[in-house]
Amino acid sequence: MTPTTFILIGAGNRGRGTFGQYALDNPLRAKFVAVVEPEPARREAFAAAHKIPTSHCFESVAGFFARHPAKIADALVVATPGAVRAEPVACAIRAGYAVLCEKPLAHTAAATIAVTDSARSYAGLFMVCHQMRYAPLYRLLKSLLDSGDYGRVINVEHSENVSFRHMAHTFVRGVYNNDRLAPMILAKSCHDMDLLLYLIGAKPSRVASFGGLAHLRPENAPPGAPRFCLDGCPISATCPYDVTRIYMQPDTDPAYLRQMGVVRDQAHLRELLRTNRYGRCVYRCDNNAPDHQVCSFEFAGGATASFSMTGHNGVERRRTRLMLEDAEIELETVRNTIEIHRFSTGEHRVLEPARGGTHSGGDRAIMDDFIAAVQTGHHEQVLTSVADSLDSHLMAFAAEESRQTGRVIQLADFEDNCRRAATAVDKG
Repeated sequence: MTPTTFILIGAGNRGRGTFGQYALDNPLRAKFVAVVEPEPARREAFAAAHKIPTSHCFESVAGFFARHPAKIADALVVATPGAVRAEPVACAIRAGYAVLCEKPLAHTAAATIAVTDSARSYAGLFMVCHQMRYAPLYRLLKSLLDSGDYGRVINVEHSENVSFRHMAHTFVRGVYNNDRLAPMILAKSCHDMDLLLYLIGAKPSRVASFGGLAHLRPENAPPGAPRFCLDGCPISATCPYDVTRIYMQPDTDPAYLRQMGVVRDQAHLRELLRTNRYGRCVYRCDNNAPDHQVCSFEFAGGATASFSMTGHNGVERRRTRLMLEDAEIELETVRNTIEIHRFSTGEHRVLEPARGGTHSGGDRAIMDDFIAAVQTGHHEQVLTSVADSLDSHLMAFAAEESRQTGRVIQLADFEDNCRRAATAVDKG
């Protein structure tokens, strides 16, 4: 098999640790031949790992496409921060690449509409990284719903339980800690909005949402807590958020360290934590991302769904419970189980599909599917087309508007208003 060749735009955590690692693990299926990354250390590390010559390493998207306006690979992965995805997407479409784009597609509703409209009109392959659709657990659940054996979906209860470590790292200390970049429900729970669409199979019509930031605020800082943990915090031995407990343990999530750049060793890590954003006291950050949020959705046809996101959990997991005409079905990601109670027959069974890797196996599976679509030209079978992605993004943006205003949001009106606002800005 000849490997599918890729360009990587953005060699950060996801670019390096997910897509790049896939190619290293599967050299007969994928090969990266060029990288675009503004940070020199990340760019050089990725190039070294993938044996990319310096002539194919670029600091900027503009620089890469100025040198290579025509295709030099089969596909292009966009793994930049959400606020700067529009430019590489537009350039990739013009050049004719097959595109795999991280989500969220953009950091505002208007920008997301612009990106999706452009991608929808593209004749080539354009997939959005809603990896949870590809997780074996959710694919099995979807097959049960599509069988029709249990009747229509009446209601869905879905929760994303963000661990206290993940909450502190990404949404208190990290770059997604403030709605200047993107609302948390978009940055973290875009997957979950997409899962609700996937499982229910209908367009969303209304949303209401509530929540806020309850705990990790300056007024809750312990007496004497310094700005940086390593400056000598008086409660470091018992604080669950102390940086040595989160970042300097054998089981520290490697993704946390990749987000700091290229970390050479423990001494280098300690040096970084003395001054970087991840070394800050969690009570003394510039965060305003909510640590709890609930949403209620109504869909065309009458199905309803509730979604709950909290950042105060000991275990990272998702839970999904579906009430159907003839069954209750519950999914739990840590146990990796689907439990079925069927009313008409009294059936009770527990299913346990094969376990996956990151994103419950969705990260590897979406790359497998993308490569198959590139190599066969059969694009119609992909699970994460851009046509569905706009609705899930708008669900998140509308939920955030509801949380901030206290209003029930009509999704159709919300999209129309966003389109009018974007048109007004374009006209200047």
